[in-house]
Amino acid sequence: MQDLSLSQKSFYIKTFGCQMNVADTERMSVLLSDLGAKPSEDPADADIVILNGCEVRDKAVHKALSKLGELKENKKKGKLIGIGGCVGQLEGTRLFKRNPHLDFVFGTDVIDQLPEILFQAGSGARHAVYNEFDKTRDYSTETKIFNRSASAFVNIMKGCDKFCSFCIVPFTRGREKSRPIAEVVSDVQRLVLLGVREVTLLGQNVNSYGKGNGTKEKPETFPQLLRALDSIRELKRLRFTSSHPIDFSDELIDCYGSVRALCNQLHLPVQSGSNAVLDRMHRHYKIETYYEQIRKWRERCPEGGLTTDIIVGFPTETGEDFELTMKLLEDMQFDLVYAFAYSPRPGTKAAKLKDDVPDEVKHERLLRFQKRAVEIAHGKNQRFVGRKLEVLVEGKTKPLKNSPRKNIFAGRTSCGKVVNFPYDGPRDLTGKFLDVVIERATGLALTGAIDAGADLGAGA
Repeated sequence: MQDLSLSQKSFYIKTFGCQMNVADTERMSVLLSDLGAKPSEDPADADIVILNGCEVRDKAVHKALSKLGELKENKKKGKLIGIGGCVGQLEGTRLFKRNPHLDFVFGTDVIDQLPEILFQAGSGARHAVYNEFDKTRDYSTETKIFNRSASAFVNIMKGCDKFCSFCIVPFTRGREKSRPIAEVVSDVQRLVLLGVREVTLLGQNVNSYGKGNGTKEKPETFPQLLRALDSIRELKRLRFTSSHPIDFSDELIDCYGSVRALCNQLHLPVQSGSNAVLDRMHRHYKIETYYEQIRKWRERCPEGGLTTDIIVGFPTETGEDFELTMKLLEDMQFDLVYAFAYSPRPGTKAAKLKDDVPDEVKHERLLRFQKRAVEIAHGKNQRFVGRKLEVLVEGKTKPLKNSPRKNIFAGRTSCGKVVNFPYDGPRDLTGKFLDVVIERATGLALTGAIDAGADLGAGA
């Protein structure tokens, strides 16, 4: 490899969007640090500034582009500014027209080429775009961890073949391809040796993992991968995101309870409670099917955490359609909902539809839905008050306003609940499994105190 002269450089990466982008940022950070570059907490002080942008919603795109515009103010001689992720993949050369201070653009399939991209930009290449898709069917990678932790994101597949009418992902991440089971197992075994005890498997639709892998007689499937990973005894928790109801099979449901490490948590995006809207979204399932899937899953996980995604105000959504989504919310009693007002994404089939739900109606429906969703979550979370829950500590968080306790840690339970608790002792609890007695609950999180019998010296 050429000498990329990064040993005296500093870098700053800002992440927008989903866990896939978080994992990609982690990868970029390792690639740069392996060549001697140091992370910076302030873009003004960094020699290299990279924005890892998201295209899934219009608001996310505006956030990334707004941040890009701000960087013009501190563009100094020698500083390199780039933008990647789904924004770089989709927007390409268009980004330079309003952002002449931008040096380079790169897409989702060229992250491992980042050192070479920086070398070319540092050697004088201006306004270069690197966003070619890898069109081979093979997908092989190794998870990279920048900040050591007891938890890690592991990409098991990329791309999506569903082409929902509102979704930009097939255009920014390409078609589906999966890593072989043996490679993923080996990858996780290596992470476990580094101290990782919780893994979240990532993909645009993890349920369809394995397509094209294996043989006709012995195809590789997602349930097979879960069972293979369960053989790693030091792996204590296993999660996955994101899912599509079409591929949420009975075999996968049966993994809950039979796969030791699989957490009792499920994120299964439904998007709408109306069959008419689901049809226009090209989701290819009926809402009755979703009800039945959740019924079966809850038989396996009666106290499991259920989360979903909802889009309100999709083109032609009527008041009756929206009420069906409200009914779904009441019936499902979700633990958490990621709800958004519809915004058209360029190139999607839905973008050709008339966006006929007025903005004020979209936002009125969104606020009503979110308010009720938080009320339901608050009520459900009350059942944990007084109970002792095992928490994997993720690190410190901001203390509550006017709180006398300045050191507040946060972590998650197996069912995905965020738990905050105070600790003013000398130890760094990050990465440890601790029992926490829950004292209070809101619709978004639980608050408690470390159990008196907890071993603070126990590692992850």
